[in-house]
Amino acid sequence: MAAAQSLLSAAVRQLSRSAHGVVVSPVRGFQVFRIDGYSWSKTLAAGDRITSGYFAVGGRSWCVDYYPNGTDTAKDSDAISLYLRLAGTYEKQRVRAEYKFSLLDAAGNAAYELPATTSICTCAAVNHHRDSLAELDVGVGLAEFVTKQELERRQETLLRDDCLAIRCDVGVTELGVLAVAPKESHHNSNRHDDGDDSDWEGAESRERRRRQPLDDREYIRRSLSKNRGA
Repeated sequence: MAAAQSLLSAAVRQLSRSAHGVVVSPVRGFQVFRIDGYSWSKTLAAGDRITSGYFAVGGRSWCVDYYPNGTDTAKDSDAISLYLRLAGTYEKQRVRAEYKFSLLDAAGNAAYELPATTSICTCAAVNHHRDSLAELDVGVGLAEFVTKQELERRQETLLRDDCLAIRCDVGVTELGVLAVAPKESHHNSNRHDDGDDSDWEGAESRERRRRQPLDDREYIRRSLSKNRGA
């Protein structure tokens, strides 16, 4: 009987336990995309785009596409098109993003904007047969953001010196690792037991208590505590 209890006790000591935490939080960022020579951009073919540089939000790379004559390659559009695109990586990506486009005046204020939109952005994995920003990827956006007639009517505000300034705001949800697992042994440097520290038996007893593993209840309590050292 004693031998069986000893084996059971040894098995219990070998059981593993762990605590893992994840923090979910919103992340926001923006890019200002400036196009000098708006009037010349209208000479591009229908469906042609001008692409911004990359900008990072939520650990991913994004870019803005400006279509001066719309996305339809068959004919010129009466409106400009603006799209947000997720840059390619070696893994397929899929993320929900909230985005908003604004046109800025010379002072940097939003002089024309539409409400924010939420969409699922996807991007296929990049391989050696495909550029990081694939030609067929359109992204998400607005095919008729503003008519060219309206844009040019407000030239003094939106096209000062033939410059078009686009601001793109992006918001995503980011997942991060949260360290919640407590140390597996008691340790309190401020704790002092009664007795003479020079007493070897007393010191040995205190050392055993210091190294004693936390029981399950205490382990869980510390895992859930906002103050991880509590």
